[in-house]
Amino acid sequence: MTPGGSKNAPILIAGGGIGGLSAAIALAERGLHVLVLEAEPEFAEIGAGIQIGPNGSRILRAWGLGDALARQAARPERILIRDGRKGRRLAAIPLGDQAEARYGAPYYVAERRVLHRILLDKALTKAEVEILSGFRIASFSWLRTGIAVMSASGREAHGQALIGADGVHSQLRTLLFGRPPAYSGRNAWRAIAPLDAADEPSHAAVNLWFGPNAHLVHYACGPDGPLNAVAFTGGPPASPGWGARGDRNALTSAFAEWAEAPRSLLSRFDHWAIWPLLRLPPLKRWGEERVTLLGDAAHPLMPFLASGAVMAIEDAAVLAAELARSPRDIEAAFRRYETRRMPRVSRVQKASERMGEIYQMTGAMRLARNLTLGALPTSLLVSRNDWLYGYCVEA
Repeated sequence: MTPGGSKNAPILIAGGGIGGLSAAIALAERGLHVLVLEAEPEFAEIGAGIQIGPNGSRILRAWGLGDALARQAARPERILIRDGRKGRRLAAIPLGDQAEARYGAPYYVAERRVLHRILLDKALTKAEVEILSGFRIASFSWLRTGIAVMSASGREAHGQALIGADGVHSQLRTLLFGRPPAYSGRNAWRAIAPLDAADEPSHAAVNLWFGPNAHLVHYACGPDGPLNAVAFTGGPPASPGWGARGDRNALTSAFAEWAEAPRSLLSRFDHWAIWPLLRLPPLKRWGEERVTLLGDAAHPLMPFLASGAVMAIEDAAVLAAELARSPRDIEAAFRRYETRRMPRVSRVQKASERMGEIYQMTGAMRLARNLTLGALPTSLLVSRNDWLYGYCVEA
């Protein structure tokens, strides 16, 4: 490894998921050398579907990934909102051409592994990017002008600075602040199935079903599928991490009083994975000296605005822009990045929490919500997302 303190030493990135690879690409686009330290011996991005709003696809296009997204992702025409108990339509929010015309970039949905592969392929084409797998960070230390990072197996890497993009269970955040996330009170269930599992064409919409104390989302992940479904329920926390097998009977019972259409859809998925949704109170700071955090390591989000991955992509683009402004003063660049991102992410976190409450309202509040949605003009429904989807890094 290049000795820490050398002006040619790389910027170290802990984590090779969507956030870490986005940071690697963003920095490489600015001519900065990076070394990605991935904990797992092989890349195996898991999960099912992922939504990419125009604020994310705008950045991905700027990195030259627009064609890959257009080929492999789906471009829904609307978000269709329905009441899960009654089965009736409440509202529709236009996407497709209207969203692209309004925000200058499309709204996509894709398989998480597909987006990860697109990012990985791009990173591997960059001469400035080196990836080291099987490097699980155990500790780090500050050198005179850089960082030394030690792995759990005794290996060592050196660089000018360190970015923690190692997810909601971030080891780097623990080393810095000792702040573990806590269970939010909700679990997420995910499954995929062939596209023909849906009764109706699924390319046209992101389908969102509201229900008391639970809600359901489903959509086609790409031109040929698969169909992705994610259900949200309460109850005791599932096993931590991704991929624990969920009890299909427990899921079915949570939706037992729903309308026939969503219950029928749920029955067509054979294997459900369940994991707990975790919450972390906002950090007062994201880093110290030449260390900072990015994505879920800094700010886990509830998934109810479908913006967790896109916030990591935004983080990466802003961080790269600030480093490009003062490449010789990394510490100042990191603090500017944090100052810029904290208000934006805080707003998204609060809005995501609020959306979860709205989606799962009960009793009189549920009825009032349904009446309000039915009465709102489409133009107002669309404009309420302008602050989210209209965000531009360079503005």
